[in-house]
Amino acid sequence: MFDMMESEIDLVDDADPVLQTRLALAQLAGEDRDHWTTGALSERVLELLDVQERLSAEVLRLVGRWVRARAWEADGALSAAAWLEHRCPLGASEARRMVKTGRIVDQHSEFGDGLAGGDVSVAHIEAVAKVASKDRAPLLADHAAVMADQATALSVRDFTMVMRRWASLADDVLASDTFEQQWERRHLHASVTLNGWVTGQFLLDPAAGQTLIQTLDHLAPPDWVDTLEGPRSLSQRRADAIAELADRYVNGNRPGANPPSVNVVVDVAALNGDTIEAALARCDLDGIGPVTRQTLDQIACDATVTRVVTAGATRILDMGRSTRLATPVQRRALTIRDRQCRFPGCHRMPQWCDAHHITSWRNGGATDLANLILLCRRHHTLIHNTKWTITHTPNGDTQFTHPTRGP
Repeated sequence: MFDMMESEIDLVDDADPVLQTRLALAQLAGEDRDHWTTGALSERVLELLDVQERLSAEVLRLVGRWVRARAWEADGALSAAAWLEHRCPLGASEARRMVKTGRIVDQHSEFGDGLAGGDVSVAHIEAVAKVASKDRAPLLADHAAVMADQATALSVRDFTMVMRRWASLADDVLASDTFEQQWERRHLHASVTLNGWVTGQFLLDPAAGQTLIQTLDHLAPPDWVDTLEGPRSLSQRRADAIAELADRYVNGNRPGANPPSVNVVVDVAALNGDTIEAALARCDLDGIGPVTRQTLDQIACDATVTRVVTAGATRILDMGRSTRLATPVQRRALTIRDRQCRFPGCHRMPQWCDAHHITSWRNGGATDLANLILLCRRHHTLIHNTKWTITHTPNGDTQFTHPTRGP
C-alpha cells in the first residue's frame, strides 16, 4: 500500500489536480488485491471505469481547447494529430480520431457541458464523431443541442443507431443543395494504414462519378462462376479496376512501356528473413511505409528498383543503382509469346500485365524469357500474396497450382 506522510497529504491538497491524480494512481498500483472478495473486485472495477470515463472526458475537453488554440504549432508540428502521435503513445488513426472528437466537443458547448457534468459519456461523443463530416458540419451545429439531450437519455447502442439515422437524413438534406454548394464539397481522401494498405473516401459530381463507375465496370466485368480463384464481389472488381486504371496511366498503355520507379528501403534482416530481427528491420516503400516481403517481391518483378540497403536506421551498406529488370526488348518478346495474362481463364491485354519472375528475382531467378511470364496486376498480386504456385511442365509450358485444389 502506498503510504504518505501527513505533511505530504497537506501538500497534495493544494497541489495541481494532475499531481493528485498521479499520487492516487500510485496508491492504486500498490493495492494488494490477492485476498479481495469477488464483490470487492467487481466494485473496484466499476469505480475505476467510472474514474477512467471522467478522466477521458476531461482529456477530450482539453484536447478540443488545445486544438483550437493551435498550441501544437509551437513545436513545429504540421498538425495536431502528428503532434499527438509523436508525443504520446497513440497511433496515427487514434490521434486523428482524438483530434476530431475533441474539436467537436470544443465547437459545440452542449457536448462539452454534458461531458463536464457527467451527463454525456465519451462513447456518446465518439458516436457523433463517427458520422460527423465536413459536409454535415452545418447541420451538426443546428442539431447539437437535440443530440446532447438524446445522449443523456439513450444508451450508447441506441444513441449510435440514432446518429446513423441522422447521418442518412443529413445526406438527404445535403442532396437538395445547389450544384455549386455540392461542388465545393468534392474531395478524395486517402491514407495509408499500418500495414501499407491505402484506404479513403471520395465525393464526385454526378458526371465524373458516372464516368468513373462506367470505366471501372468496363475494366472489371463480372467473373465467371467457375473462375479458378472464385468470382469477385462488385466492390472487389472495382478495387482491382481502379488499380489497373492507375497502372495504365503510369505505364502509358503501351506494350513494353517503362514501369514506374519505386523507392524501396530494405534492411539486411528483412532481406534475409530473420524472424526476430526482421520485426525491427525496414522494408519500406517511399510514401507508403512498411510492406511485406511478398509485396517487395511483386514490385521487383517488373519495376525499376532504387535499392537502399541499410544496417539499422542510419548505417547505409549499399546504395546500389537503378536497374531495369525486364528490358523493352524482353517485354516485346513476352508480348509476342504470351499475348495476354497467362493465368488460366484471364485475357488481360499485355500492356496491362507485369513481367513476373517464376523463380523470384530475390531468390536468384534469372531475368530471361524462360523465367518470365505475363500476369495482369490482379493475378500478379494473387501469386505473390497467396500460396498459388507456377511451375514449368516437361513440355516447356507453365502450370498454375491452387494451394488446396491443385492444378
